[in-house]
Amino acid sequence: MKSHTLSKILPVLLICLLLPVLCKAQTTCTRKELKASADVYMAAMQTRSPEKLLLSENVRFTENGKELKTGEGLWQTAGKILLNRTVIDVKQCGTHTQAVIEESGRQIIFGVRLKIADGGKISEIETYVAREKEFAFNAEGLLKTKNQKWENVISQKDRTPREAMIKAADDYFLMFSKEPKVEVQFARPCDRWENGTWTTVKTSTVSVIEGTPEHDCSPKGLVTPRHGPRRFLVDEEAGVVVAYVRFSSLLPDFHMFRMRKGKIDLIQVVVGANAGPINWDEEKSVTQQ
Repeated sequence: MKSHTLSKILPVLLICLLLPVLCKAQTTCTRKELKASADVYMAAMQTRSPEKLLLSENVRFTENGKELKTGEGLWQTAGKILLNRTVIDVKQCGTHTQAVIEESGRQIIFGVRLKIADGGKISEIETYVAREKEFAFNAEGLLKTKNQKWENVISQKDRTPREAMIKAADDYFLMFSKEPKVEVQFARPCDRWENGTWTTVKTSTVSVIEGTPEHDCSPKGLVTPRHGPRRFLVDEEAGVVVAYVRFSSLLPDFHMFRMRKGKIDLIQVVVGANAGPINWDEEKSVTQQ
């Protein structure tokens, strides 16, 4: 081998020896494959059949932050799926599903993030479950949003760059103050549902933030404690970013933001029961880039 060829190869070999993670083949995935994985997961849950899943040897599974074995928790009581919407992050080989599921004669609100590894195996399962006692619970209200378009691939001109979507979702949580130092672009109108309750309209049971008009998603003026580290899953083609947080440093929570031309126009929030920390390391599960 010629010396000048070796001089080019040796630095690369040295990097691989010192930092093998940089030289490891990256998992590749498609929208079709990821959607199929999410569909299989939900179908298996409906029939309480975790054995139907293709799992990595060291798969990790949590429910409202509590680490469980696959097949435990909601897997033992889940029934018919009444609402099922999935967004897809091709870059991270991940999916996020929001659902309403029957459980022992009642309706519950559910969310799951899946990470797909080599060979189509599921390596991470992060689930959120909200029942009647949870904040603003209204499963019927969520079912009424069934026709909202969260999964449709949108035109290039309506899309928002990945980094801008993450920044908008991250800044949203910094706006929970009297005078926020950041600004998020919201469409007019913009509407938000929290555990199925429509919170951007005034009803007999719901009041919007004082001084905020209806159909305004800005949380400015609502002062709450810090919400801890945020992690993100981004579906650039559908224009959706999902933020995973511990809301008010207490509650396992995900916010789904739908964006069109750089503005948020719909928000879906699911808040589960307090179970301590979420127990997912933000650097090792869903990266922010």
